[in-house]
Amino acid sequence: MRSHQPGRCRPSFRGKTAGEFPRPRPFDRFAPANGKLTGRVVLGKDFDGVLGTGMKLYMNMGSNQGVKVGDYFRVVRSYTATLKDPVDSLSSKRRLRKTRRRFRPPLKPIASPGPKGEHPCADLPRRAVGEVVVLNVTPTASSAMVVFALEDVYAGDTVELDEQQ
Repeated sequence: MRSHQPGRCRPSFRGKTAGEFPRPRPFDRFAPANGKLTGRVVLGKDFDGVLGTGMKLYMNMGSNQGVKVGDYFRVVRSYTATLKDPVDSLSSKRRLRKTRRRFRPPLKPIASPGPKGEHPCADLPRRAVGEVVVLNVTPTASSAMVVFALEDVYAGDTVELDEQQ
């Protein structure tokens, strides 16, 4: 029987340096697009598709696109994406119908495209649903943590680099 020799079978540990994170700032839910780097939420840790504050996620952008540890990204979702979801679309369609009744004349049904083939929600502003901070970066992907969420963050949501103030 072999005796245990201290220090021989311990794995080596390399700690990571903590990045500097800016202070919390006001969150503008209807901020216009800033034209900076955009990508998608690919998946959550442990294959989660619905994410909330404190949960980890993976994005399809990495150091090849200029992503760095500590970068903040705003998670945004359009109204057309909401209308594709069978459950979320119920309340959105009802809300749109009420809005249309208030501003006469009545328009076409919600499901039909607009006059130029665009969706009736195309003129509505996009809405930000949360913020994530990048924790780790590889050349083609990055992992991040949701630091703030007004709504659930879904796999497939768009993320855009947030301006540092």
